Amino acid sequence: MDWVLVAVAGAAETRLSALAASAVNAAGGKAGAWTALAEGAPLHAGFLPFAGSADEAAALRQQIETAGPVDAAIMPAARFGRKRLLISDMDSTIIGQECIDEIADAVGLKAKISEITERAMRGELDFEAALTERVAMLKGLPLGALARTLEERITLNPGARTLIATMKAHGARTLLVSG
Repeated sequence: MDWVLVAVAGAAETRLSALAASAVNAAGGKAGAWTALAEGAPLHAGFLPFAGSADEAAALRQQIETAGPVDAAIMPAARFGRKRLLISDMDSTIIGQECIDEIADAVGLKAKISEITERAMRGELDFEAALTERVAMLKGLPLGALARTLEERITLNPGARTLIATMKAHGARTLLVSG
C-alpha cells in the first residue's frame, strides 16, 4: 500500500529528512523522495511518500516516536493532498498558554480556575459545566485587564503564524476554536 509520512520538528532537528528515510527503511518500507515544507527557524517540516504494509507503517510510527522530538502522522497516500480547511484549538496549540488561566492570574484566581481546567481536561468534570463555572468566575473583569493579559502574557507557538499563512495562501479556510 502507498502511504505518506508527514513530520514536523523544532528548528534544532536539522536531520529530519534523513531521520524519516532511515525510519521508513528500518521499518521495511520503500521510501520515495522527501519534500521539505519548512526548513529552519522556527521548525522543520516535510513529507515522505513510501510503500509498505500496514504492519510496516505501524513499525515506522514506532521508529519515529523513539527517534526524538518529532511529531509525525502516517496516512494512506490516497487521503494525502492539499487541505481546504484547518480547524485548530487555540490554547496550548496556536498559543503557548491556557488563555483562561492567564486571565485568571491577572485577577488572582489562577489556582482555582487552573484546578478546574485540569480536572476538566482529565475528564473528571463535565466540559460544558466546567467552562461555564470558570467564565462565571471572571464575570465583570475590566476590558483593560483582558487587553493587558493578551499583550503581556499570550504568545504564539513557533510555527503557528507560518501554518496559518501557508493554509491561507493555498486557499484554505482556517477556524480557531477554544473551550
